This record gives sequence, C-alpha cells and structure tokens, in this order.
Amino acid sequence: MRSNEFNIFPTTILEYDLRNHPSKKTLLEYIENPSNSESHGLLDKGTSSYKLFPDFLRHPVFISLRNDIQKCLDDYCYKLGISYVNIENSWFSIMEKGGKVDNHNHGASIISGAYYPLLKEDTCNLYFKNPVHNAMIFAYKDLTKSDYQYHDVRVSIKQDHLYLFPSFLNHYTEKNRGDKRVVVSFNTKFY
Repeated sequence: MRSNEFNIFPTTILEYDLRNHPSKKTLLEYIENPSNSESHGLLDKGTSSYKLFPDFLRHPVFISLRNDIQKCLDDYCYKLGISYVNIENSWFSIMEKGGKVDNHNHGASIISGAYYPLLKEDTCNLYFKNPVHNAMIFAYKDLTKSDYQYHDVRVSIKQDHLYLFPSFLNHYTEKNRGDKRVVVSFNTKFY
C-alpha cells in the first residue's frame, strides 16, 4: 500500500541578528532606571515596563531600534506572504537569576517579538508549546520516531538577537541560570 504525507500548517519563527545596534547602550541605561519598571504577574523574580509605558519603543531615543525591528517584521511578513504589520505596543522585562516567564501567548496580536540586548547565552532559553498537541491524543510507543510528538520546542536564544513568531503560540522560559536577562517584547497589528 502506498501513502502520501502532507506536512501542513508550518509555524515559522525567524531570528535576526541585531548585534552592535547603535541604540543598545542607551536602551540598557534606560532599562537600568528602577522607576521605569515594576513587578508583573507573568514574570517571576523580575520587573517589566508593560503597565507603566505601553509602547516605550516610541520614545525618540529608540526610533532607530524601532525602525530596524519594523524592517525585520516586514521581512517576516514578506517571507510568509502575509499582510504587513506595525508594532502596536512594546515593553521590556528584566529577569534576575532564578526567575522565569510563565506560559502565555499574545492572543490579540498578529506577530510577536522578543529582542535580547542582555543575556548570558544558554541560561534562560525560550520554549514554544506545540499548538496541536492537545488535539492529538496518541499513546506514543517510541518518542524518537516522529517530529509530531513534541510537546514543547526549545529555542536557544542569543544575546543581541530578535525572534519573531506568531502571537497565538504559547511560550515560556526555563529558570534563568545566568545573571540579569533583559528582553524587549512587542505585539503587532495589521496596517
């Protein structure tokens, strides 16, 4: 008996290298100011600007960073063949050693992103939950035989890199084994 396999509905996560961005020093100085962030429910052992500054990337000193992130979003949309999006809101989070981000998604957004200007590599990786896993209730006999059996997929994040992904994907981090970790996150909407 012959069979055909159709691998449908791919989920694309793209990584962009923003190393040596001219805004990085100013960004880290801004983030270091304790009055610019507060505790947040999804973040264990850390703070965020999420409630205080709903779109901090609109600050004039971060316009070049925002514009470069927008270029990456345009590239992502082009590669996926979808309508273009703009950054709707943005925030930063600071995670201390032992902290983590709880499982969540950005349901009201189209594409979400995370830029890591400060992080010790391989100390606090990003995990994405398989969006179809709950609908696929199989009794797996051998977990090495199929890519379809993953519950979660780990992405080894790198300092100075930007990651773009569909906002519906649930994601979380492992506990931070390094020192301070800083991430700039954002959501988007269609033009």
